[in-house]
Amino acid sequence: MQYKAIFSDIDGTLLNSRHQISSKTESAIKLAVSKGIPFIPVSARPPYAITPYTEQLQTNQGIICYSGALILDKNLRELYSVQIDQADLAVLNQILADYPHLSINHYAALDWFSNDLDNYWTKQEADITGLFPKQTPSNLTKVHKILVMGEADKIKPLEQKLKQKLPHLSIHLSKPEYIEIMNKAATKAKAIGFMERHLHVSADEVIAFGDNFNDLDMLEYAGLSVAMGNAPDEIKQVAKKVTASNDEDGIALVLNEIFNL
Repeated sequence: MQYKAIFSDIDGTLLNSRHQISSKTESAIKLAVSKGIPFIPVSARPPYAITPYTEQLQTNQGIICYSGALILDKNLRELYSVQIDQADLAVLNQILADYPHLSINHYAALDWFSNDLDNYWTKQEADITGLFPKQTPSNLTKVHKILVMGEADKIKPLEQKLKQKLPHLSIHLSKPEYIEIMNKAATKAKAIGFMERHLHVSADEVIAFGDNFNDLDMLEYAGLSVAMGNAPDEIKQVAKKVTASNDEDGIALVLNEIFNL
């Protein structure tokens, strides 16, 4: 099979445990791009937490943000968008108003809004991403994702409550301290499907790299699915190929093999 596009998760996959792209991985991706193979990140991150890496890699391609809820072109113009329905957003905001001690974050296109800019978890997320939120306005619309952060013993019961009240939404823990809430129609696989049409490639011609459960649908969908060595066993069992870990240049090893770099 001649593969014509590469899609990759960022955290735990493209980035090593020091939150960096290793020199070997950077070189392999740049060589693939130079051969005309698009490299597109697929991440739960907001746009401005992805662009530093696309600039480093000189990908000159679009980005898939919020786990598939938003796709932007290389100039950060919207190509595709799946938002939380306004009626659902109203219910969510009503429920979450009872939890002001938690860090409640709304992501809308390029913007990050938070209920408490001084909350420990908000500040920690700002340190991780290098971004800084604005205070959440009262009339916010067109939200792609809500992220609620706090101590795990406060987060778990809230997750269960939200799932009971809004079972038709995508509500899951990305960490024991993080609840991510999105429209169920927003998935990494659907976003890749859209980009295939944009790039004029088919699913069989796609390579996808991932390391965790939020990559599962993408790995099940891609022609060549590659699980990182640091992935859980359940993810490795789904993938067609398992490579070395994100600290051992796992992406570079596969790209060098597939494209004879």
